Amino acid sequence: MKKIIQIIFIFFISSNMSIACDLTFVNFGDKSDKLLEYEVSLPFNDEFNGEKIVIPTTYVCPNNKKIEDTMIEYLFVDNQLVLISLMRAYMNDTALMDFAMSKYGSFNLPAGKDRKDWFGSHTWEVGNNLILYIHANTDMGPAEVLEISNKLYLKKLYDYRGKVAEWEESQL
Repeated sequence: MKKIIQIIFIFFISSNMSIACDLTFVNFGDKSDKLLEYEVSLPFNDEFNGEKIVIPTTYVCPNNKKIEDTMIEYLFVDNQLVLISLMRAYMNDTALMDFAMSKYGSFNLPAGKDRKDWFGSHTWEVGNNLILYIHANTDMGPAEVLEISNKLYLKKLYDYRGKVAEWEESQL
């Protein structure tokens, strides 16, 4: 009985942490106005009709101390939200993996592999949202990336990334 109560308590705490952190308080397809209300938001426009707005997680996820050193990047194309990205570099933890699994559902890691020692990527769907989690080992140390996109805006995202890639290739 004690074990069941502990499991319920842990589930309740982790649910509240992920609920308190709503990265999609700006809906996919919405304009950037809601994000620009934050004094700490940093907007960057580019020549491909993209606008990136960077905001610290402490403003969106004030109760989640594990990811407080993470920046959230919202990508708007033609003034519509198409992608939400989070990146943690050189932290030597799995805070984004833990957050992603509690918020969007867990995925299996190879048996016998500790979370911090697993490197790779996993993609899964939750409703219309596509979730991509990456844990990479770089020359400078580990890095985690979490991307949330929406099926309804994938063409716009892919077209945007295609334009950016084409420009980058022309600069070589």
